[in-house]
Amino acid sequence: MSTLPKLNATPKYELTIPSTQQTVKYRPYLIKEEKILLLAFESKDEKQSMQAMVDTIEACIQDTIDVSRLTTFDVEYMFTQIRSKSVGEKSKVGLVCSECGESTAEEIDISTIEIDVPDINNKIKLTDDISLEMRYPTFQVFIDNFKTGISESDFSFMVVRHCISAVETEEERIDMSEVPEKEVEEFIDSLDNIQFKAMSDFISSMPTMNKEVEFTCEHCEHKNKTTLKGIKDFFS
Repeated sequence: MSTLPKLNATPKYELTIPSTQQTVKYRPYLIKEEKILLLAFESKDEKQSMQAMVDTIEACIQDTIDVSRLTTFDVEYMFTQIRSKSVGEKSKVGLVCSECGESTAEEIDISTIEIDVPDINNKIKLTDDISLEMRYPTFQVFIDNFKTGISESDFSFMVVRHCISAVETEEERIDMSEVPEKEVEEFIDSLDNIQFKAMSDFISSMPTMNKEVEFTCEHCEHKNKTTLKGIKDFFS
C-alpha cells in the first residue's frame, strides 16, 4: 500500500512579544488548529474562545515560551499576527457610522498593527515604608477566573489580586506568589480607596491593540474617523 507524501514544511515568520521584546519564530496555523478555533468561536463561549487562542499560540510558536505568563495584549497581538499569516492579512469589520448608526463593511490590514508599551513606573507607594510592585494581568488569569455574570467589583478585585507581584518594605521584599490566598485578600481588604485606585489606574494603563480608521458610510456618505481597540474590534 502506498503512503501519502509529506507536505512541504510550512513557512516560518518572526514576531516580537510586546511586553518582553523577545523575538520568537512562528508558523501559520494549520487546518487542525483552524477547526478548533472555528468550533470555539461558533460556540459563542468566551472562555472556550480564549483558550482556543492560547492553544493556537502554543502550537504555532517555534520557540520555548511560557504562554501562561503572557499578558492580555501579548496574546491578542500574537494571535493576530499568526492569523494574518494563516488566512490573510485583511480582516473585514463592521464599522458603525456616527451620523446614521448604520454599519459599513471595511477591510483592515491586521499585519500592520503594533502595540506601544509605555515605560511606566510599576511601583506604587502605599505608605512611607511599604510599596507594591505591580505587573500587568496575564491572559491566563482571565481564563482561569472567567465566570458569566460576575459583578464588576468582584472582577476588579480578582484582577488587582493577581497583579500584585510583590510587597516591599524597608526590610524585605515579599513575593506574593508565596503568600497564602487568604492573607492576600486580607491585605487588599485593608487598603483605602486612594490606594486601591492607584492599583486600578496602573492596570487601566495596560496597552491594547488599536488602529485609527477613516471610512465613508455606504448609507449616508458621512465621513467617519474611529479607533479600533482590542481583538474583538478587529474581528467583529
